[in-house]
Amino acid sequence: MREFNIHQNKTVALKYLAPDAIDAYLAQCGDRVMCVVGFGSSRCAALKSRFPVLWVDTPVSGSDAVYEVWTSDKPVTQYSDELMTGAGNEDLFFGCLSARFVSAVDLSETALRIYSGIFDFHQRGTYPNLLRVWNYFPEINAVEGGIERYRSFSVGRHEAFVRYNRKVEDSPSACALGSHGGPLAIYFLASRFPGVQIENPRQTSAYHYPKQYGPRSPTFSRATLAFQGDSPTLFISGTASILGHDTVHPESVILQTRETLANIRAVIDQAGKQGFKFAGFGSGMALKAYVRHTEHLNVVRDIIRAEWSVLQELVVLQADICRTDLLLEIEAVCWGSVS
Repeated sequence: MREFNIHQNKTVALKYLAPDAIDAYLAQCGDRVMCVVGFGSSRCAALKSRFPVLWVDTPVSGSDAVYEVWTSDKPVTQYSDELMTGAGNEDLFFGCLSARFVSAVDLSETALRIYSGIFDFHQRGTYPNLLRVWNYFPEINAVEGGIERYRSFSVGRHEAFVRYNRKVEDSPSACALGSHGGPLAIYFLASRFPGVQIENPRQTSAYHYPKQYGPRSPTFSRATLAFQGDSPTLFISGTASILGHDTVHPESVILQTRETLANIRAVIDQAGKQGFKFAGFGSGMALKAYVRHTEHLNVVRDIIRAEWSVLQELVVLQADICRTDLLLEIEAVCWGSVS
């Protein structure tokens, strides 16, 4: 059996794996596996472990598919109800949900229902703090009934935060990307302990965007700093070529990529002011890049590698971005050193 380095002294660890490596990794991780998400144009065969997989229809650069696997430093217990599957220990919980919808208006109601279900779960359990959320749905830029799907999604998500008396300033880090098909797919990380929300001084906070971006501003923070003092981890939201609230370099994927990396550096620097000591761009960072056009996949990958050649975890997906003038978006997880 192929051996993996899974003992990383991290509260949560992340690894991207090809289909031929996933079963061996899950077998080695055993009861530490919290969440498995598959990305690719075609769903792969069922895992030997029968571990539930949330599938997202997005092509993968250089591969037919890739698996995103989150593991814990403590054993976890599997969970399922009529709304979600998941796994958790006494401190953390990963949940996965999906729901079909038929239009932009229906997407708003579906987002409201799904997020309400997540908040209901928080209220009746031991994980009241939402740290990170991932959202995927098809045709994110499609306009139906006079409203773009992404903006309709933002309305439903925002309404759930209002109904459950959640302050937008305490919103989790998040991303929302356009898949090539399938349902609204969401997975999230929640904790018994709150995180610290981090904003980017180069950007307007998303929840303060002006009305030109939709009837309700996006409900997320630029990053969430979690597990301070134990295994500090910075969850950086989907980040793009935005200064203030404006898209910059709309015609250049090269300049957008460089601006995006500058924004990621700015967020890491801001977290440093909250005591975060970044472990470095090698074993201390994992990146997932979403690129709108297939012909730009290698361009984005090459710029990232030129900037941070020591990255061990990098995956590049082809997906639509929440604004039509954005050519890419990059999310990151950064681990800190305790010393």
